[in-house]
Amino acid sequence: MSRLHPISGCVQHYAWGRPGSSSPLVRRVWEAQSGSPDADGDARNYAEIWLGTHGSGPSVLGAAGGGGRTLLSLIEASPALHLGSAPQPNQAAPNLPFLLKLLSIHKVLSIQSHPDLKLAKELHERNPAVYKDGCHKPEMAIALTEFTAMCGFRPLGAIVAHLELYPELASFVDAAAVEDLKWAYERTKGLVGFDQSTNKALKGLFSSFMSSFDASGREPLAAMISRLAAIPEPERTPLDSLLLSFAAQFPGDCGVFSPLLLQVHELSPGQSLFVPANTPHAYVSGEIVECMARSDNVIRCGLTPKFKDVEVLCDSLTYEVAGAGAGGEGEETGEGRLYRPPVADFEVRVAEVEEGGSRTFAAVDSAAVLLVLEGGCEVEAGGEREELGFGQALFISANTRVEIKGGCKVVRALRNLGEL
Repeated sequence: MSRLHPISGCVQHYAWGRPGSSSPLVRRVWEAQSGSPDADGDARNYAEIWLGTHGSGPSVLGAAGGGGRTLLSLIEASPALHLGSAPQPNQAAPNLPFLLKLLSIHKVLSIQSHPDLKLAKELHERNPAVYKDGCHKPEMAIALTEFTAMCGFRPLGAIVAHLELYPELASFVDAAAVEDLKWAYERTKGLVGFDQSTNKALKGLFSSFMSSFDASGREPLAAMISRLAAIPEPERTPLDSLLLSFAAQFPGDCGVFSPLLLQVHELSPGQSLFVPANTPHAYVSGEIVECMARSDNVIRCGLTPKFKDVEVLCDSLTYEVAGAGAGGEGEETGEGRLYRPPVADFEVRVAEVEEGGSRTFAAVDSAAVLLVLEGGCEVEAGGEREELGFGQALFISANTRVEIKGGCKVVRALRNLGEL
């Protein structure tokens, strides 16, 4: 049975995606996988390409749009060969435990968190129309361009300072919650990390913010935006500008306040951001590789017209700064740069091959998805050969030694092979 299978992903035209007329990465990859230009491409937004077996966006064998056999059906027919002998994390049936994506971000994504495994199962059973599956969704982003994201809560001292610098936020949240947060900050000055009392104080403030906004937060938000807009542009802080940008994209939305509470991360190409379960986050701008557990579970918080499950959200968050890892550049190995998160579902390797050179990937007990980000290459495994150009992708069976030849940059997603 063949060990190399060319595949094509599923494109998503979400509103936050980059306009096709700007030739974003997602459009160029999609057209490479479909084998022809998108005649309506200039009129569409290109947000994501999914490479994996999730039912909301399954990959197919061969060219995109050709109605080919799904990758999942191939795996279900030969689970041992294609998934290896090791137990697959968090899967009730043979399936890829990971989902590889490309994102081209023009507008900020909704502020959201992803439930842990236990909560995901409970939410899926209670409301499968909103919570699409029973799997958790830890995820990792690797920047391909300059990339801005929010992830995790700011340190208490920064939040206390923002309550004073942006008094409109403090004007409608519970006054006792504000005082509790200030007390927790004073008590823990100089300490690293959070403890039970600081988590409780932050939960109290955030819960008050989310529950009070619709009734009494819209006028303070409008007042803050008017105040910031009156500041001459050269005199605005980066935070002022970010708040104004969010207000222009989502007028009157509670999430416009979010940069005052959430940590803002600025990543350069090659740097990564890990998002654990139950952590508020939002991607703001840039183009990235993203890998995650095979799930589409989202608890939304703001910057969206969609349903916000406020009670579930506030009860499930961890209220910690620690745990959201930003800025890691991976570890250089013989098989490229390794990005390995603290979860069993996935890891990512990004490898470059010089023109005329080659690189070998050892046989491992995991299937893999490989995507060409730059250039082109020949992939060889046990006498099988596949020629891949820019944007084309390949499913590689478990326990398959692969040699890549040619000038290219590739990303490879597979099950986490480290010890957790």
